[in-house]
Amino acid sequence: MKEKWLNRLALVVFVLVVGLWVLWLFRPQPMPFVLRARRKVQGFLTGGVIFSPTGDWLAASVVNAKQGQLMMTVQLWRVPAIQTTPKVLPVSQQVQPMGISLPQLGFSPDGRLLAVGYREQGLSKVAIFRVADGRRLQTIIMGKSKWVLTPTVTFAPDGRLAVVHDFRLWFVRVDDGKKMPTNIQARDIAFSPDGRWLAALHIDGAASLYDANGRLVWQFRQPMQTFWATAFSKDGQRLACLWWLLRMKLPIAPMRYGVSIWQASDWRLVRSTPLTPFYENLSPSAAFAPDLSMVALSEPDTSGWDGLWWQLEHFVVEKLLRRKHLSVPPAQAVVRRLRDGKMVAKLPRFGGSARKFAFSPDGRYLAVLHSADTIVLWERKDD
Repeated sequence: MKEKWLNRLALVVFVLVVGLWVLWLFRPQPMPFVLRARRKVQGFLTGGVIFSPTGDWLAASVVNAKQGQLMMTVQLWRVPAIQTTPKVLPVSQQVQPMGISLPQLGFSPDGRLLAVGYREQGLSKVAIFRVADGRRLQTIIMGKSKWVLTPTVTFAPDGRLAVVHDFRLWFVRVDDGKKMPTNIQARDIAFSPDGRWLAALHIDGAASLYDANGRLVWQFRQPMQTFWATAFSKDGQRLACLWWLLRMKLPIAPMRYGVSIWQASDWRLVRSTPLTPFYENLSPSAAFAPDLSMVALSEPDTSGWDGLWWQLEHFVVEKLLRRKHLSVPPAQAVVRRLRDGKMVAKLPRFGGSARKFAFSPDGRYLAVLHSADTIVLWERKDD
């Protein structure tokens, strides 16, 4: 009899332990972001999304196919009411497909102007609009591009327009459109808030820092490591570079994200650590929070029906046909803390993969582009 009660007690304890383990495993995770708005556009979102310096406008470039031609506009929504009708700025009626997906939009520091990089009839061009009334002030022709790349645009803190054309940095005077080439080779750049420093990412994966006179201060390069995105903190005290690292395993080299952070006082490297595990298929895309406390990334997500289909396809190709599976799985927006790489949030997907991100200047909002036609706006809760 005693043995029977002991067996029952052991069973109860076992069920209780398993139940507590299941409750802990599936416990609700803290969610530091709340959904504020969602907008589906007519057309295809290209070239990312950007907030105005004051955070009151959200801009994205949209391409529509009409009568065999690609027509490009820039659409601006008031934040956070992005469900309302946008302000539409016509850019081109014969735009060519984007060669790269780095920023093709840039607001001036005072938020009055918006620059748009695009390709039309074999030429790289930059259009400058006045945001208040949508008037097109001028069109700057950068010339032909041997790389078939769209020029990227960034305003310096002093109001000069910086254009990366054919992996070369140019400065353009906004008032008369005069172009001034530099000797800096880059595919993406970032200015410090005070304009003293310029960080440049190169096509070979290296990162460089230049002073206000264009003199090289230092260059950082690591084997098998490619710097992908860079940003200064809002106070200008730190510089962060996101990198991805390849682990050789041909024909597919698994990839992981990592981050390097320098202190601006002496440009000492204070941290260089991986953020994610290795993924076989990863499409790099990211955005830093203005205070460099966190970063939004696209990471594989196989939890939905499209993810299940991808896993089935992967199994058939890899296991049954003995071939390498090259397709990319669906991706979701993941927010990670920079100081330790800990995952802060996994944001739900809406209609497709999360592929582009932007934080508002005050860090309050995070915009995510899903698939090719959906913008989702998240608001960050108080920490």
